[in-house]
Amino acid sequence: MKLLIVPSWYPTNIHPESGTFFRDRAKILQRCGFSITIATHVLHSTRDILKFKQNVNNAEAKIDDGVVVYKTESINPFPKMPSKTFNQYKKSILSLIKKVINISKPEFVFINSSLYGGAALAKYLHAEMIPFMVSEHLKEFIIKDQFSLFQKNCINECYNYSSKIITTSEVLKNKIINNFNIENKKILLIPNPADTKYFLPKRNKEGDTFTFISIALLRPEKRLDILIKAFAILFKQIPNIVLTIIGDGPEKDKLELLSHKLEVNNRINFIGYQNKIAVSDMLRDHDALVLSSDVETFGVVIVEAMSVGLPVIATKCGGPESIVVKETGILVESNDKNKLSEAMKHMIDYYENYDSKTIRQIAISTYGDKAYGDNIMNAIDSVLSAKG
Repeated sequence: MKLLIVPSWYPTNIHPESGTFFRDRAKILQRCGFSITIATHVLHSTRDILKFKQNVNNAEAKIDDGVVVYKTESINPFPKMPSKTFNQYKKSILSLIKKVINISKPEFVFINSSLYGGAALAKYLHAEMIPFMVSEHLKEFIIKDQFSLFQKNCINECYNYSSKIITTSEVLKNKIINNFNIENKKILLIPNPADTKYFLPKRNKEGDTFTFISIALLRPEKRLDILIKAFAILFKQIPNIVLTIIGDGPEKDKLELLSHKLEVNNRINFIGYQNKIAVSDMLRDHDALVLSSDVETFGVVIVEAMSVGLPVIATKCGGPESIVVKETGILVESNDKNKLSEAMKHMIDYYENYDSKTIRQIAISTYGDKAYGDNIMNAIDSVLSAKG
């Protein structure tokens, strides 16, 4: 199966953390037997203009771990003008897609996000009679009134032409059905996968210090301030604990200042952005993962931690409710430092109840390569068989 994947955002030298999960999933599908090509255009903020190099726009194919990637980049000169931004993006991505299709026409196209890859390509792919489906990932779908009228029109245009809409959690699926008047048969729930090639079983740890780990972009909705406050409460009861925070973002200075203010800075390690291999290695040396977000459409870090065999503590914020079960961890209300602290204490007190082999097996059977590859293939087959 020749599958063209079009991510609406993707890792670049300027932002290596952006869209890494799209790249990882493409590699998983390649391992599952798909012949994968990636084509993507990345619009950078004007804030990145000094880091930007014009030669990134050459659209030459590169091989990334066995996957053919066509990637172009440009600066967005219209940051306050959504329709002009979209038109510039549409022109760039259409030009790239036409070139890629000219070289080798795909049997199917898989677009990651209606905003804006799906909206930009929907009419063209329909006219060329190339079937496609779109997957959704944006948190704005599960928060009320987050899309502008222009964005809603873009989403609707994509959905009008798309053969299938893929969602990653039950809450995301229901929100799209209700807010965009989508037929239930057109929308599928396919959980995000964990790349078990990298996420190997946890190592035996020495010592009696209990180590928590959290992995997130340091943005307001991730509520790492709540996690740090919960950790500080727990530290007063159990001093032999450590928290590692992996990730970077605009909240970093504020969060480090908070850890100093609460006098737990010597027990919290801010590691910054790390690649997947480093993240896997760090997970294997910790006891439990904590996710403290206000909103998540899925929660891939939960599945990655489970793939290592770690139990998880996660807030009820959309995606985690579809992932965490009693064998794998604890769900708590969001935005509540006391409840989160209690859950962290419970994890320490009853840690022996969580079996790492069982947790890892649940992750692999539900979110492993084969499960994801089969789900995507079944979705594509259902579209192609309906077209005859």
